This record gives sequence, C-alpha cells and structure tokens, in this order.
Amino acid sequence: MVKINVHDDCGNAPKKLYLKDFVISIVKNESTFISDNITDDIRWNVIGGQNISGKPDVLAELQQSRNNEVNELIINTIVTHGYDGVVDGLLKFKDGKAVAFCDIYRFSSPRNNAPIETIKTFMWKTTPQDHEVSKSFISN
Repeated sequence: MVKINVHDDCGNAPKKLYLKDFVISIVKNESTFISDNITDDIRWNVIGGQNISGKPDVLAELQQSRNNEVNELIINTIVTHGYDGVVDGLLKFKDGKAVAFCDIYRFSSPRNNAPIETIKTFMWKTTPQDHEVSKSFISN
C-alpha cells in the first residue's frame, strides 16, 4: 500500500482537490479514474525524455512511471488558475530511491473538473534527505 502525504494547503479549492485526486490515482493505479479525467488526444511531454500522445499510450506510461514500486507519495504544492495547474512532489520507492517531480497540467477548459489535455513533467532523482532540506528552505 502506498503512503500518501499531502500538505494541508493543497486542497482548499475544487481544482486543487481534482489534481490531488488525479496524482493519487496514478500511484494507486486507478486507471478508470485517470481515463475518465483525460482527453482522448492528451499529450504528455517528459522534459529530457519522451513525448507521448493519445489516451492509451499516456495511460500505459503514467501507470508504469508512477506506480512502479512507489512506497510513498508526497504532494507539497498544488497551484491552479483557469486552464492550468501545477503539482510539485516527491515519489519515494521501496528500494530507498526518490524522484522529485513537478507536473504542469493544461485543462480542456477553465471549468472545474475539465479533463486534462496536456501534461508537462519535470523530474529528477533525489534523496528523501535532499527533499527535506529544500522543503525547509522554501518554507523559511
């Protein structure tokens, strides 16, 4: 079972809750929820990696990249405005490794619960200790 840790300020608006649920659904491998909340022609750009287009390919890659041996998901920040949203967090794996990520989402419309049409992901290997240092630096 994946431990989920979401900072308190990440859920006080409908779109923040929507993105929180979306990211959690990825690590929990809830493919129906993911599929229901992305467009058929979704595009996912992993910076420094690959570009993936279309619902079937994006679903397969999201599930593989985010749930493979994830032990803990930490969501630090969720910001939304209009068509856009950003989620910043950390994935801790069972082998002790960690990956920090920042996902930038583009919705198909500015309304609440609009499906996601693009995702741009920045991610880098880190350690849980590095993450704690950067988190305390940001909060000071």
